[in-house]
Amino acid sequence: MSKVAGDIVVSPQVESLQRDCELLRDEVARLLAEAHDLVAVVKPNLVALYQTKVGAWELKRLHLQCDVARLKRKITLIQASINRGERVHELEVEGQLDLEFLDWRTRVAEAVAALDEATYRIDHLMSQETAQELRDLYRALVKRLHPDLRPELTETERNLWHRVQEAYERGDVEELRALAMIQPGVAGRSANTLEELTRERAALQGHVTRLLREIAAIESQPPFTLRKQLRDSDWIHATRKAVDEECALLAAQRADLETHVRATLAAAQHGNGFSRN
Repeated sequence: MSKVAGDIVVSPQVESLQRDCELLRDEVARLLAEAHDLVAVVKPNLVALYQTKVGAWELKRLHLQCDVARLKRKITLIQASINRGERVHELEVEGQLDLEFLDWRTRVAEAVAALDEATYRIDHLMSQETAQELRDLYRALVKRLHPDLRPELTETERNLWHRVQEAYERGDVEELRALAMIQPGVAGRSANTLEELTRERAALQGHVTRLLREIAAIESQPPFTLRKQLRDSDWIHATRKAVDEECALLAAQRADLETHVRATLAAAQHGNGFSRN
């Protein structure tokens, strides 16, 4: 039986499809917000957490790996000069090593910066209440302004959506509160017929399927695969211990190489093929 709303007769089938579409729009908005949250918030937080839990140990290992590689190369360069019967100029060797190991120095500098950034991020995380408010505001604005849900957005409304994304990624809850109060005047949904609503429902169902796959793909990659381990103190301790053991081996190797360098330079000096200048 059809239902009369004012002068418009709405069939039960249309009403049912309208309800389905509204529920699906809610679900698409939720999934869009979740996917963005995973990439823009959860991932950086997990990376920062990993850095603060393990990063300092890995940085120490990287320093040692660089030292070992540089000493090995230094020995090669010195021995090559000796083999050619040339005078060994240690400062020139060090200068060449500085050039050759620029990439290593860059990697170390980047690792130091990443650890500093992670420490700052963890120390300045917003409260759970504020984070939840941020997510709720963003989800509501997604439903109102996301192009996937509102393809009829005007240029002004698209600019407003861009501001929403920037505010969310900055964690600016005050800006999102202000944006949520703006009534952008988004055009109402025009689908009213059975055919239109059926197409809309199918399109929304397709969005849901795509977003579920996208979220599953995101969560199947690091650092999301480490979420459980990062809450496990035993795993963290074991990981640190393993890196410490690697560092001990590298430190011993470095000491042996330093001894080798001194011996090689001494041999070159005795053969009058050594100079520090």
